[in-house]
Amino acid sequence: MLKLENLSKTYRTEEVETRALSNVSLEIQAGEFVAIMGPSGCGKSTLLNILGLLDSPSSGSYWFFGEDVARHSERQLTQRRRSGIGFVFQSFNLIDDLNVTENVEVSLLYQGMRRAERVKRIAAALDRVGLSHRARHLPHQLSGGQQQRVAIARALVANPKLILADEPTGNLDTENGAEVMAMLGEINQAGTTVVMVTHSLAHAAHAKRTIKFLDGRVVSETLLAA
Repeated sequence: MLKLENLSKTYRTEEVETRALSNVSLEIQAGEFVAIMGPSGCGKSTLLNILGLLDSPSSGSYWFFGEDVARHSERQLTQRRRSGIGFVFQSFNLIDDLNVTENVEVSLLYQGMRRAERVKRIAAALDRVGLSHRARHLPHQLSGGQQQRVAIARALVANPKLILADEPTGNLDTENGAEVMAMLGEINQAGTTVVMVTHSLAHAAHAKRTIKFLDGRVVSETLLAA
């Protein structure tokens, strides 16, 4: 379970103070699929960064699967992030000079895992996203939809508790976007918690709950019918 209590985030420079999140309280249950929506600049990306342990709040609490991580050190956050969270980004974030297998393996290299286990997990992840036949291809040899599927395999390969997806269909056409949403739905059905930032009402409808943000605050929540 993810739980935020009166969480705020303020960015300061010498001349400007910007409050990105303001007293946000919300809970995301283990196994949920939640869509985060709102206009640009409303705090969605800041929220995702905090949920993903890439940033820390200025005040308030963040309980990450039962552990209050709001005041953890960067080293502690990195350890939790590597073992518990998979990320899917709008721009794919693949490494151009690594092939598909090597891009997926990146998520495992810092975990001290034996090579035989890494090979097994990579093969399973690529099979899960239907790209076993592209294992030796470089990113530029793939379509946008295939690149995003590689990114999903990379997010899945460490068996994370949580997948965070930031506009995962933003650079895809309608058909590939629908395929990615179907994959995220399958991942959630298998028990992984999914939190997705999106501007698409159609894609948000795949989630079980939609949370809308405005000016750094939660303004509404909608529980979708099963």
